[in-house]
Amino acid sequence: MKVIRNISNMPLVVHTGQFTGRSPKDRYFVDQEKVHDMVYWSDNNKRISVHHYHLIYKGIKKHLNKRKPFSFQGNVCADKQFSYGIILQTEIEWYAQFASNMFRQDRYSHVLGNIRIMHAPHFLAQPDLHKIDSPHFVIINLEEFTILIGGTGYAGEIKKAVFSLLNYHLPDQGVLPMHCSANYDEQHGTTIFFGLSGTGKTTLSSDSTKALIGDDEHGWSPNGIFNIEGGCYAKVIGLSQEKEPEIFQATHSTLAIIENVILDEKGNINFKNNSITENTRSSYPLSEIKNTTDTNISPHPTTVIMLTCDAFGVLPPVSKLSIEQAIFHFISGYTAKIPGTETDIVEPRVTFSACFGAPFMPRDINDYVTLLHKLLTTHQPQCWLINTGWWGGRFGIGKRIDLHLTRAILNACIINDFNDNQLTNSKYFNLSFINYFNIKKSISLDPEEQWKDKLGYQETAKHLVNLFSQNLLNLNIFNKSIIEKGHI
Repeated sequence: MKVIRNISNMPLVVHTGQFTGRSPKDRYFVDQEKVHDMVYWSDNNKRISVHHYHLIYKGIKKHLNKRKPFSFQGNVCADKQFSYGIILQTEIEWYAQFASNMFRQDRYSHVLGNIRIMHAPHFLAQPDLHKIDSPHFVIINLEEFTILIGGTGYAGEIKKAVFSLLNYHLPDQGVLPMHCSANYDEQHGTTIFFGLSGTGKTTLSSDSTKALIGDDEHGWSPNGIFNIEGGCYAKVIGLSQEKEPEIFQATHSTLAIIENVILDEKGNINFKNNSITENTRSSYPLSEIKNTTDTNISPHPTTVIMLTCDAFGVLPPVSKLSIEQAIFHFISGYTAKIPGTETDIVEPRVTFSACFGAPFMPRDINDYVTLLHKLLTTHQPQCWLINTGWWGGRFGIGKRIDLHLTRAILNACIINDFNDNQLTNSKYFNLSFINYFNIKKSISLDPEEQWKDKLGYQETAKHLVNLFSQNLLNLNIFNKSIIEKGHI
């Protein structure tokens, strides 16, 4: 947890120590009477008793008071009807700046509650005394709106803990909390991008031709879409000005904080160097993106994009989804986790993360599914599944789908430039995909055609279908009719 570069008129460069990604196995919710039946207790949502929570609370409070903590006050949720205050205390100064980058400062006269974060990277729990699994912890008290973070210097734990707390409370306000990015343009409306880290949410939403609403966390309310945060927390491994000019510019702003990068002998950042982690990050306020919307609020979406990064290389680059299919993919949340997203990920790993954010969703997934189904049915946006992963073979054999092609596909989806004549039913998946990118048929989007080993493609596709089915068996979904229509 060191400051590596602190020079006037340049972004701050820091190293976060042992933890360079989230540690989801070290997160707990306080098991209290009011929330006990509402939390979906699991490996993602572990319990800690009220007694042991108070023991850690007293310890971390004493630890911070000895060090005269740095502080930040602000809020989350751009829509003032659903806003909550944020009060952060931290023992290390730059984390207060991180909070200033990531959260909002709308100064609303009324908030629904105040979220208090006590952040102490140097404070370690005692597992035997506190009855938790390790000295490192993120503990969320849902009733008291309090978050305790200790033993980890990874800044992302702060924002994700707040998001997790909101994901419990917002549905009671009729708001669907979403792990998604969003942008808006007057001609074609609002587009939201569901996806896990590494699927392209931040990159695809940071398009200079459209206004950015936000890059990671939003609410879909009866009023429309609102950004929960006030900043961006972008992955910057391999960052280049050519491919991602908006993120590149914001990352080099004086307010940015860049985590776990290597400096060369001249003091310049080597964005290609992954010797510390693949999960190098840049945090910066939304104001550093020139084309950000003024309010970070927009109308109901006209386009919904489900993003996946298919490491098997068998899903089409783009498929059109019915509402039932969109719900199925929301429930499944299929992708390949990219190295560095979590501490133990060293190569792409197949994962299913319900609601595209299971580690941050404390309630039963049926609560979120019911809300999404109601919103899709009411507002009827176009829904698409876009694969930003591999084709021509699985990871290690094929290649990553080119970003320029993905952006062109995305723009065609937004302006509704594809027609039904370009749709082909997949032989293996319950999907209708766009078979050629344009009417000249210059680029085939049939994933099987990209494979030289046709038998290998067929076997791999069938294997992925089985993985989807096995995952569904592990989920408790009460609306079976939706699943039957949308099942892959």
